[in-house]
Amino acid sequence: MLQFLYFSFSEAITSLWRTRILNLLSLGTIMFAMFILGSFMFVGLNLKKVTLDWQDQIQFNVFLKDSCTEQMVKAIDDHLANSFFVDTYTYLSKTDARDRFQDNFAAYKNVVDNLDENPFPASFQVFLFKGTNRETFESLREELANLQGIEEIYYDEEVFQRLELFAGLIQLSGWFFGVIVIFSSIFTISNVLKLTFFTRREEVDIMKLVGASRAYIRGPFIVEGVLQGLLGALVGVTLVYIGHLGLSRWLTSNPEFILSNVEPVFLPFKWVLFLVAAGGFSGLVGSLFSLNQFLEEHISYQ
Repeated sequence: MLQFLYFSFSEAITSLWRTRILNLLSLGTIMFAMFILGSFMFVGLNLKKVTLDWQDQIQFNVFLKDSCTEQMVKAIDDHLANSFFVDTYTYLSKTDARDRFQDNFAAYKNVVDNLDENPFPASFQVFLFKGTNRETFESLREELANLQGIEEIYYDEEVFQRLELFAGLIQLSGWFFGVIVIFSSIFTISNVLKLTFFTRREEVDIMKLVGASRAYIRGPFIVEGVLQGLLGALVGVTLVYIGHLGLSRWLTSNPEFILSNVEPVFLPFKWVLFLVAAGGFSGLVGSLFSLNQFLEEHISYQ
């Protein structure tokens, strides 16, 4: 058994190197398939993470009227300070709001400076304790709505729902396109192995003449297909990881971006194993398909 495995792997590796230019086609196809599938999984995973993180700690903004007096602001501040559900909150005056906008969007600084009046309202940015449920938030919102000087209490729940839906669609699209490209990878590996057989048909005929078993003839081709799939998948997953590192650095260097405080997470180890296994499985199916179509015409004995 060990001798058979050694022979199959050594012959497969030799063949991969001997026809390396041709094998780049199947390796590239598998790599592209796993990169597409892995990228969709990565984006969907991180969008869901963002949604869950935001939903875990409810935050909302209390925008004040321009006519809101200092006494009204103090009443709102006292109410938030005495609430059992408020973790932290920050008051932004109209000037603070304008300055924050200019810091985050420096390209529009001159536009704001040229305005006759400051268009930004004063507000409170409120964070509730983690795990606070929706009913508690609604109760607090009703209490605040009864206070004077409040223009609007803004909590865009639809954004979270859309993000969650978008994350699901991203992952679903990834599976759809991934399956299509995997099938094309199987087809490509199958045809590459057929061409490989043509270059080794005399060697196979000699093996038949000296009494080599079906396993010894088929083994190297099967191992070659699996290795192509595994190598292509490893490169594809590596490219996804490089993309993950690039995205992390980009978010760090662009603090004005809305998701700049999010730390992207890479695919869980079991997902990486799945992608690599899927690549190997694609190579296995492609090699078996090629053998069943072509080699059976040349290997007619048991």
